[in-house]
Amino acid sequence: MPIKQRFLVVKDKDSKTITYMDYDKTAGYQVNPKNNIKFRDAINVKSMVLINPTLIEKMVDIKARKRFNHLINLLSIIYEDESGGSEGLMLAKNEAEKFRMEIINKYKKYLSAEKLELYENKLAILEDELNLRLEYLRNDMNQDLSLDSEEKVSNRSR
Repeated sequence: MPIKQRFLVVKDKDSKTITYMDYDKTAGYQVNPKNNIKFRDAINVKSMVLINPTLIEKMVDIKARKRFNHLINLLSIIYEDESGGSEGLMLAKNEAEKFRMEIINKYKKYLSAEKLELYENKLAILEDELNLRLEYLRNDMNQDLSLDSEEKVSNRSR
């Protein structure tokens, strides 16, 4: 059975050594590489733990920004849709709520207070817009139903 060892590669002016470090006790942000590209003369990495707070904040900000841009693209596709159904809006609302919970639960301890507040404000604006459009669709559908029922009543004769 192979022994699992974890190493820290440190680049120092005086010595360039590989040092053993216990990552379970080290507080940091764990990152897994995207691609499984393997080189013959390189170290294969399955996961990394970032310890530097500024680097952690930048990585988390990049991930949150990508997710937010994905949400914006989803909204633009839904808004451009000609069918105008409420299913797409409900899907986008659920995605926005899921993203809000992910920021609160996963990224809150890594992001600064200003960036956290900025994401909260952006999501609040998006959710308000979604709620407004959903309310507009509901009112429009209710008016159509009431007009249809009035036409049916007026078409009846004695």
